Amino acid sequence: MILTITANPSVDISYRLDDFKIDDVTRTEKVSKDAGGKGIHVGFVLKELGLNPIHSGFIGGKLGEYIEEELGKKGQESRFVKVSQDTRNCIAILHNGKQTEILEGGPTISDKEANYFLENLGSISKDCKIINMSGSLPKGLTSDFYKKIIAYARSKGIFVSVDTSGQSLIDVIKAEKKPDLIKPNETEIAQVMGRKVNKEDLREILLEEPFKDIKYVIVSMGKDGAIVKAGNRVYNAIVPEVKAINPVGSGDSSLAGALFAIEKDMDDEEIIKTSMTCGLLNVLTEEIAHIDIEKFDYYFEKIQVKELI
Repeated sequence: MILTITANPSVDISYRLDDFKIDDVTRTEKVSKDAGGKGIHVGFVLKELGLNPIHSGFIGGKLGEYIEEELGKKGQESRFVKVSQDTRNCIAILHNGKQTEILEGGPTISDKEANYFLENLGSISKDCKIINMSGSLPKGLTSDFYKKIIAYARSKGIFVSVDTSGQSLIDVIKAEKKPDLIKPNETEIAQVMGRKVNKEDLREILLEEPFKDIKYVIVSMGKDGAIVKAGNRVYNAIVPEVKAINPVGSGDSSLAGALFAIEKDMDDEEIIKTSMTCGLLNVLTEEIAHIDIEKFDYYFEKIQVKELI
């Protein structure tokens, strides 16, 4: 099984409007609500691939209960830690071909709540072959939280992946105990290196410190696919051109594909192709973190993986 941790989950609310009137009343019946957060989105795609993911993180109040209920309706297990403050809402207003987002900050996690999570990580991750951490950290937590989970996983022989950004990403990459997989983009690689980075530089960069001891580094390039380090080899993953319907959630879908393939002990080329296929399938749907599994084989065969020498 795969445990996916979303430290700062949300209830995602989307309003679809024909027209967004500023300083006026706007009515709509096109409303959707769901459990949200990057790790939760990873779990959605893992479920569609045929696995039974386990969700964890911190939840509080009625909104936290709603997240558990919605995951339960989807047949997905939750092992969240309850906190005193309320889980957040994240609102997306879709209007006039645009998307306006209002993102709440979420709860502040106390030292006691954080320590409780870490002290119970053994039971939270019970029977899990992989631990994945996705998204930003809520107030009260630092990158040490991620680093302690990585150290725990490595000590237990559990594969561990991290998909985060900013200082948290820099800290986990440069930590003594590194994750087994990360999924940055070009900009985030440049932030880690402290200098401008071009696509042509990536092969050399990914084989050197601080990346060389991270087994899988998936550098997403949007519609151009990805540059992927697997062990001591670096590959260019090329995806076919498609008409994108909604790219939101494609990174989470791509990560889910990689974790699924790793859990199934596939070889590196299959891991890369599965990852790219899931990311591609997500852009072909309106729903976030969703893939049409019936189209999987068709697009899987269209992914090209070429080793960079």
